Amino acid sequence: MEYLGEHSDRKVYWWQYADENFNVLPDNDWICFAMEDDLPSREAFGKFARWAIGKNILEFKAYGPNSSILDDWFDETMVIMEMDENRPEIDVMTTWHSNEGLASAFWQCFYATCLPDTTNYKNLKIVCFHFNDIGVRENFKNYIKQFNDGWLPSDKE
Repeated sequence: MEYLGEHSDRKVYWWQYADENFNVLPDNDWICFAMEDDLPSREAFGKFARWAIGKNILEFKAYGPNSSILDDWFDETMVIMEMDENRPEIDVMTTWHSNEGLASAFWQCFYATCLPDTTNYKNLKIVCFHFNDIGVRENFKNYIKQFNDGWLPSDKE
């Protein structure tokens, strides 16, 4: 994973989804900001969701035109794991973002999160990636710098 910067005591990383190297994902205290322009396969997404849950993800935020579908798929994966596989309750907040701008949705990773009481805020990480691997990584470096300078994006930015 590539370190992109830090804002509000949260370290931000870029993960290369296309590599499917799930072992590099954090082991705990992390938020996922996943973007898409086209849906990944249901099978590939399910594999990712299971790994993320196994790696103690705290929140899954989906961004893009099909983000509500990704949100539903993540929720369905949790239900299947709990009901069919007798796993204990999985406490991961999921949200989808298709009507606001990228900067606004990313900003919510820092200020609009629903994290459990057990969260280690001194070690909280945000992992960003794009399912379709388009070149948006540099946008996040710029957003972090702007956030650190006090910029607050509008809903459409």
